[in-house]
Amino acid sequence: MILFDGCSWTWGDELEDKEAHRFSQLLSNMVNMDHVNIAEPLKSNNSILRTTLEYCEKNTVDIAIIQFSCTSRTEIRIPRKDNYMYLSIGSVLKNGYSKELSKKYYENIHNDNEEMSNFHKNKFLLEYYFKSKNIPYFFVNIDRPNKRLEDVVTSSWGKMMDQKPVKSLLELLGNRFTHPHHYAQGRQKESDRRSRGHPNIQGHKIIAEYIYENFLNKYVIG
Repeated sequence: MILFDGCSWTWGDELEDKEAHRFSQLLSNMVNMDHVNIAEPLKSNNSILRTTLEYCEKNTVDIAIIQFSCTSRTEIRIPRKDNYMYLSIGSVLKNGYSKELSKKYYENIHNDNEEMSNFHKNKFLLEYYFKSKNIPYFFVNIDRPNKRLEDVVTSSWGKMMDQKPVKSLLELLGNRFTHPHHYAQGRQKESDRRSRGHPNIQGHKIIAEYIYENFLNKYVIG
């Protein structure tokens, strides 16, 4: 079984039939293997680390494909509840449900050093876990290609993690203004320059083909 985790890109946001057309289903079809997709919109890398490990501890996972989210996102546990609230810059700018908490976090706590150190930690812990369980894994992310904080921000976590670069899906597809044919056009507005948008059917096909050719073809069941 293949486990997929990530944010709205892996969840299939803006697809009319996400269960049929998101890249997790396309890859499952390519290799004739069952899969589970536990991605959610607005998920942070903290959330992806947590839910991936929770799922793997309770279920048999043969392969893991993880899409890292925006490195600026995070989550906070709701007091006295076993539940989490997702914090993001987008929630501040777009009046999201976590706007007030997000505003306090980004004004008073967040900084670039903490953002990248946290990403390094999440990446290292996933690598360490998958290796300890002998689970083959593959990572992609949705960072903008010109946002290379990892080139200037180092951390103790970063020194321990695998140094192999993680492919940016934005680099793979191009952005939604220069390559609109790879993106859904329903919800995103031209004036919203901050939004990355979400892949359409063609975009998901390109992502699936990239992951298949660079990783998953080794696990094709004859």
